[in-house]
Amino acid sequence: MPIKLAYDNCTGCKMCQLACSAAHEGVFNPEKARLKIIHEYNDTGIRISSKHCIHCGKCARVCPEDAITDNGRWMIVDTGKCTGCGTCVENCPKNVIYLDGADKAVICDLCEGKPECVAWCPKGVISLFEKKGAAK
Repeated sequence: MPIKLAYDNCTGCKMCQLACSAAHEGVFNPEKARLKIIHEYNDTGIRISSKHCIHCGKCARVCPEDAITDNGRWMIVDTGKCTGCGTCVENCPKNVIYLDGADKAVICDLCEGKPECVAWCPKGVISLFEKKGAAK
């Protein structure tokens, strides 16, 4: 169950990143969020895009320790199995997995089904959608 962003309404306030970092890391720090809002300035103004997990499952398929699984709705990292090898980081097509200070993989888990990024977006830009063929 990935998230979807409607960029036309996004103001780039980064409340989603603040909510994410607060929920997972206990700090209001956009750099520690599991999604990224990107501002690109060009001749026509500002372009807003994002980097977020699309739940493609590639990280789970390449993990040599089977530490990452997909429960059909979000990705789960078993930190007891994760050795911090970085294979998931290197193979993520969206470049959104990183290793934390304890060398454990960090990936969006949709706040276990109640994503704070969705709840705190003041413009309703972020929403959840079901992948075709996903378990319910």
